[in-house]
Amino acid sequence: MSELERFLPADQELLVSLFYRIGQWMSQADDTDAGEDSEQIEEAQMFKILNKLAQSKNAGLLCSEIATEALRQKGSWDRWSKQIDSVLDDVSRAKHLIKGQSNQQEFVAFGKSLVTIATAVARAYREAEDSEQDEEKGFLGWLSEKKDHAVLALTDAEAHKDLNISPAEDSALTELVMTLKG
Repeated sequence: MSELERFLPADQELLVSLFYRIGQWMSQADDTDAGEDSEQIEEAQMFKILNKLAQSKNAGLLCSEIATEALRQKGSWDRWSKQIDSVLDDVSRAKHLIKGQSNQQEFVAFGKSLVTIATAVARAYREAEDSEQDEEKGFLGWLSEKKDHAVLALTDAEAHKDLNISPAEDSALTELVMTLKG
């Protein structure tokens, strides 16, 4: 039995679409980027992090399956892209679904996965400046170093400097974290 089968089909759609839509939402958070180039770089980074989550043992079976499904359901991406305005409301709904039908470990992994996707997209366009360093240790390695301080950093007004993201992206990440906490 797949991990997603414990959820109703509409709830499965919500969970799977969120892994895609959170990346699209973050990409739209800072529209001052360099147009289409930044959008393509951010989308490529989103797919890269979804692939890593799909293969990660640390993400847990449920989150790995959600990431796999988000990548597999390419035919839904256009429709999901048009639903980014409700992302934070849907994160709140998904949080309650996961909390009600999963254990604490899966609940935490789900929140971390959403923050990881959003952070990867936020950093994507600016990563070009320090890509050699990031390639050496990888984004997940960088995030792992920051994990103990990630929530504190995301609520810190100066966090965008450390994360190398814009203030608008920092605000969006803060909103995401607050939604997950709330």
